[in-house]
Amino acid sequence: MTEFWLILAALLIGIPGALFIVMQINAAHRRQVMAYEWNSAEVIRRGQRLDQLEKLTKDAQKKIAELTKENFELRAQVAKLERLATDAIQAPAPDDKTFNVAVFNQEVRRAHMMGQKHRNLDDKWAEINYEEVSAANEDAVRKKMLRKYPPERGFVIESVTLKR
Repeated sequence: MTEFWLILAALLIGIPGALFIVMQINAAHRRQVMAYEWNSAEVIRRGQRLDQLEKLTKDAQKKIAELTKENFELRAQVAKLERLATDAIQAPAPDDKTFNVAVFNQEVRRAHMMGQKHRNLDDKWAEINYEEVSAANEDAVRKKMLRKYPPERGFVIESVTLKR
């Protein structure tokens, strides 16, 4: 059937015209073959890249898991050290006296008066909170309390009184 069309084309438009049509058909076929080869190579390249990304993702997830575990362990150690430090600070010496200390937070109080909440502290800090502290004298009590409730964070020591 194709030969019939070639003969008919040659008769109607001449041999140069038929040759031109054959060359155009051949070029179109070559372009299709090249496009297919390029597409298959691109599919292979993208598949390899996906494999690389999956491996990198697994490695990253493993590293995240390790860091999360390490973070958890470090937080546990910090909590333990904080408990030990608190116990050491609060452990009364034989000659220590017990003092009542009144503390509040100025930032919480100001936020409470403006009808807002403090971003970190509970509303109870707007009021005076009392704590018992053992120390040799009032200065030692103030030093302990300033470490525990720093003025830079808005804490105010209202009073220190000897417990009777």
